Amino acid sequence: MSKHTGTEATKLFYDQLGWKERDGRAVDPYLFGVHEDGPIRIELHEVHLERVRNALSRAGTNLSLLECGCGGNPEQSLLDLCSDYTGVDFSETGLEMAESKLSTAGVPHQLKAADVCNLPFEDGRFDAAYCAHMIYHIAETASQAAAFQEVMRVIKPGGTAVFIVVNPRPLLFPVRLLKRLIADTPFVGQVADKLRPQPPLPYKPMPLRWMQQQLASWGNVEMMTYSLPTTAFNQRTSEYKGIGKQLWKAIRWLDLKYPKSSVYLGNYAQISVCKSK
Repeated sequence: MSKHTGTEATKLFYDQLGWKERDGRAVDPYLFGVHEDGPIRIELHEVHLERVRNALSRAGTNLSLLECGCGGNPEQSLLDLCSDYTGVDFSETGLEMAESKLSTAGVPHQLKAADVCNLPFEDGRFDAAYCAHMIYHIAETASQAAAFQEVMRVIKPGGTAVFIVVNPRPLLFPVRLLKRLIADTPFVGQVADKLRPQPPLPYKPMPLRWMQQQLASWGNVEMMTYSLPTTAFNQRTSEYKGIGKQLWKAIRWLDLKYPKSSVYLGNYAQISVCKSK
């Protein structure tokens, strides 16, 4: 069993706030989700979902699927790929919300309170795994590495794992890039961390190449764009007016035409691993 664990501050955030409701909506999607939907956002959301589905489908049909960090918002759009679904999260509040959503899904499911760094499953238990927007909320680098290893451990040989992660140095967003470079600089980053407003939960995105190295020993690793915009850009830049309209058109073109070569340009990436052993 791994000695590493997820981050207690992240668990507390979701138990006490993230999966609570505000104005009829959970706080987590309110803080990090889309505030304005438009045709480009909707189209790209469907494109990204299809990329995830295609990657998972390489493991076969009627999958035994594990979702790590499902919280209160399990990815129900993947359920039609499943013969059975297992959701894992360390937030009991989130799992209660997940159960209410999955109760009428029509797919056999189970939900477990567990830490992704110490998954309570035997080796090769699942055909495929999906893990979105979770790894980078683990504060310790060694624990992030342990989480990657645990997810891959419980996948069968020939199975597939898909991770949705942050690219900490998105070349299209120089302000975000500069902030991360400062944060990753010894001493300077510690001083900056004390001066800046603290984020609502831990945030430690590791470089894409580091993540690729953690997973390379398990099989073939493929990276592509998941979403180019940062959360701030997505929430503050309208696709209906002004320069935002042109920027969103450019993002759409780049995302659709160059999904692999643009992975270092944007903020979120999809990492897919086909397990070979």
